[in-house]
Amino acid sequence: MPELTLDLSCHHAALMQWAGYLLPAWLRGKLDPEDLVSQTLLEALKTPEKFNGRAEYEVLAYLRRALSNNLTDAMRKHGRTRTDVSPDELAHSSVRLADWLAADHTSPSERADRNERFARLAVALGELPDAQRLAVEMRYLQAMKVSDIARLLNRSEGAVSLLLHRAVTGLRGVLIPPNA
Repeated sequence: MPELTLDLSCHHAALMQWAGYLLPAWLRGKLDPEDLVSQTLLEALKTPEKFNGRAEYEVLAYLRRALSNNLTDAMRKHGRTRTDVSPDELAHSSVRLADWLAADHTSPSERADRNERFARLAVALGELPDAQRLAVEMRYLQAMKVSDIARLLNRSEGAVSLLLHRAVTGLRGVLIPPNA
């Protein structure tokens, strides 16, 4: 039987962005998003035949679901001592987002396009300066108020607004084609 080779490194940036978004703050001290992504990729590499003949968007959708499952397991494992947040409640919120990204009511081409945009966004976010990336993630991925972001980043609201403006302008240049 020929040995199958599988290169999942092209999905690393998207999975890191996904893990960073999904990983709740209370778990960050116990689990690094990189560890979660590495675990997911290693598990996928154990069965490369699952991905034989699959389109890239299908592989990424599988990896996202596996990452969400690994996060749910980690929350259950580490959440037993927490009394203020239910791991099931946190997992449910993660699953809602995963379901939205892998929505069944869209066509395969729409899902492929969305996955490609998500991967480009993950790479573009990773290239932003840390302060801009954090501000964007807090504002647009976690729906935090500018005042809360300012408090957490120990900056003025005006400085956070400027970070957001610069980041969005930079992302727009990367993500929107020049002829659009």
